Amino acid sequence: MTSYRVSFINDIPRNEKLFHCCQRSIIVRAARSPERAVEAAKKRFARLEGICNWSIHAGRIELEVIDLPAKPDGGRSQAADARRRV
Repeated sequence: MTSYRVSFINDIPRNEKLFHCCQRSIIVRAARSPERAVEAAKKRFARLEGICNWSIHAGRIELEVIDLPAKPDGGRSQAADARRRV
């Protein structure tokens, strides 16, 4: 499955200029489609911001396909390894 970076952006006009401000970027590590990645990120963004709808804190969404490096230990994290050793 493909990984995506979903960025939540606000466009802020100031002194005849338009500033693009990223409110938060969320990495979706595996999604079957871009649409599913966006929907998952919307839910996570709202939860992290403590709001019911993502559009309260952002005006638009940008989506980017990313290549995440494979973990050399077969996908296990160091924290998981540390828990097993304890």
